[in-house]
Amino acid sequence: MDRLVSSLFMCHRIPERSFFFRGKQFPICARCTGIMCGYLVAIICLLFVISFTFIVSILLLIPMVIDGTGQLYKKWESTNSRRFITGLLAGVGIILFIVDVTMFNVHLGQNLYQLFSE
Repeated sequence: MDRLVSSLFMCHRIPERSFFFRGKQFPICARCTGIMCGYLVAIICLLFVISFTFIVSILLLIPMVIDGTGQLYKKWESTNSRRFITGLLAGVGIILFIVDVTMFNVHLGQNLYQLFSE
């Protein structure tokens, strides 16, 4: 199961960047754990018809991009808490982005259908 989850997320599973529970490492790193939790939070928000604009979905991705880029270029070393929080925000942003793009395409298709069916 651990291999399946880490493969689906293409996660590096570096022990220093992962959470541990009862001495056992999570199957994915702290950031991927946050992303997965963000997916769940976004789906719950959407079930309760809490909608966000396209801009909000993009803005939610920015903290992870900044944090990941800073780490990549050795500007700072993030904590697992920061990785989790930026991953959580990005997870919500990713789901909202997918929903926004899908809804845009559905509406575009309906408009084109109406335009050409007359």
